[in-house]
Order: sequence, then C-alpha cells, then structure tokens
Amino acid sequence: MSGPDAAAVLAEHGAFLRRLASGYERNRSDQEELVQEMAIAVWRSLPKYRGDGSLKGFVAKVAQFAALERLRRRRPAHDDGDALDRLEAPGPGPERQFEAQQRQRRLMAAVSQLPLGQRECVLLALEGFGNGEIAGILGIQANTVDQRLSRARALLRARLETTHA
Repeated sequence: MSGPDAAAVLAEHGAFLRRLASGYERNRSDQEELVQEMAIAVWRSLPKYRGDGSLKGFVAKVAQFAALERLRRRRPAHDDGDALDRLEAPGPGPERQFEAQQRQRRLMAAVSQLPLGQRECVLLALEGFGNGEIAGILGIQANTVDQRLSRARALLRARLETTHA
C-alpha cells in the first residue's frame, strides 16, 4: 500500500510549510531553504503515513522535525531580512491590509524570539492544532504544551505591549 500522493500533499500544505518556516527563519532565503528541506522530509516520509491521524498533523510533525534538525546542524546565523514578507493579511482596503500585516509582523517577530519549545507550540497553535495534537506532534505531554503556551502568551503579551507603546 502506498501513501498519499506527494505532489498533492505538498500543494495542499505548502502555505502551511511556508508559515511554519517563517517561525524558524527570519531571512527570506533561509525560509525558502527550510521549506525545501521540509518538503523533502514530507515527501520521504509519506510512505510511512498510515492514516491513523490527520494528514496535516503528520505533515506538521515531519516539518517540525526537519526544522529542528536544521537548527541543530547549523550555528546561529545573523538576521538580515524580514521573515514575514510572505504573510498575507486579509482585509478589504489597503489601509486595513497594511494594519493587519503590521500586526502579523509584530506577532511573528515576537514569536521568533520565544524559546524554542514555546515557539514550536505557538506556531502549531496558530495553525489551528489543539493542545493534544500539539503534544502528539512534538512528542511531549499535553500539560507541557499547556505550560509552554501559557508562558508564551505572557511573554508575547509583554513584548507586544512594549513594541506597540
């Protein structure tokens, strides 16, 4: 039995992979490299998918692992770009769209500064995963997810209040 069609899965979840990469890499070219690494990891792992969970959860787990492997492989790099150039903000008019983009940029900039464990949980929560799903994807306990999200919310609230003031 073969797994799902890789091209279809990557087409369906490509935007998710780009958003996830923006939480790990601030430079646009680094984001693109990470998306490629995630896509390759998903492509290679799809034959292992047996349908015992959501496909998006499977893709998220594989992509998270690829992002963490990349972080482990390389030394810290300097930031010379904005990781959020690709985020699209819905809105009826240019002013509202600009405001939404600015809010999204501030949020993602603050998220990118969170400790890695908290950042992982927040990025998955922003994608609509529940705490139980996040725990399964990351291989941690649900109460650990609760703690990390609670601490992350407090840090984000504090950072966003100081950058907005």
